[in-house]
Amino acid sequence: MMPNAAVPCCDDGRPAGTARPAVRVTARSVTAMGIVDDRIAGARRRIRTCYGLVVAENGFDLLWPFAVGLAIDGLIDDRWAGVAVFVVLSLAHTATGYVRQRYQSRTFNPLSADIAADIVAQQRATGVDTASVSGRTELAAEYVGFLDEDVPVAITAAFTIVGSLIMLFLYDPLLGLAAAAVGLPVFVVNRRLMTRSEGVYRDLNDLAEVEVDVIGRGDRTESRRHFRIVGRRWVRLSDTEAASWGIVEVVAVALWVFTLVRVTTGTVDVGEVIATIAYVAFYTAGFDEVPGVLQRLTRLRDIKRRLDDPTDPSDPAGPAGPEIDSSAGP
Repeated sequence: MMPNAAVPCCDDGRPAGTARPAVRVTARSVTAMGIVDDRIAGARRRIRTCYGLVVAENGFDLLWPFAVGLAIDGLIDDRWAGVAVFVVLSLAHTATGYVRQRYQSRTFNPLSADIAADIVAQQRATGVDTASVSGRTELAAEYVGFLDEDVPVAITAAFTIVGSLIMLFLYDPLLGLAAAAVGLPVFVVNRRLMTRSEGVYRDLNDLAEVEVDVIGRGDRTESRRHFRIVGRRWVRLSDTEAASWGIVEVVAVALWVFTLVRVTTGTVDVGEVIATIAYVAFYTAGFDEVPGVLQRLTRLRDIKRRLDDPTDPSDPAGPAGPEIDSSAGP
């Protein structure tokens, strides 16, 4: 082989023809959560790189309204420097997003596959029944999915809320103060949402662990009852999230009215008006992401507890959770 010849690689960066490294065996590896933790520890550097790219991408996003305002004010005065800043920022954002998406898919998809294979092999070798193993691999996939999808969404929400609030303070301290005041009731509403969601997600995870057995028995009445209970739990979550969203939107209207009054009072540059309105839009849009992230975080806590349980979750003596009340409505 030539000294500088390229070595073919797999999607996750390994040289072609080589196996993925075996999971590091620890005392906690006797549980599904131990396997998940060990695999995540092995991929920690790649995961951190993914999140670093997400942070960079959101940093460019946060500066976009500022760059637009700069470009508009510059063009009004026949200056093109602001346009150049806008173009460079936009291209940097596009390049970062492209690299992040490719790198992220090559990090979390192999990680999820390795975790599933390890759980199946280890749990079946210790005599855990197929239904329980199936439930645990599904829960482990949700755990990795949270790291893959929900953590970037949480980072984005943090940038759009905290970052936009900082920019609003820089443009108009009084408007920034009003936006911060709006954030207080939103925090209270989402805190209540997280508390109410916890019990519902516990029920859903209980139902997920017995679903394979229900399907395996093939009883029409039992299957209908099972999936109707699942449906009612999701309806309850949807109703709770809708109520939270409605309250937040009403509060946001008050902020928008105050913003429109502020940007039309006195002498303000056109670019500054556009940037201010954009940051208020970013700020209020960030609140829309918070309920979903908090609900999934609530479910993640219950998933971690279940994956950390070395016993068979279908065993009534194990800590699989409370019995589901089929008569409970949404």
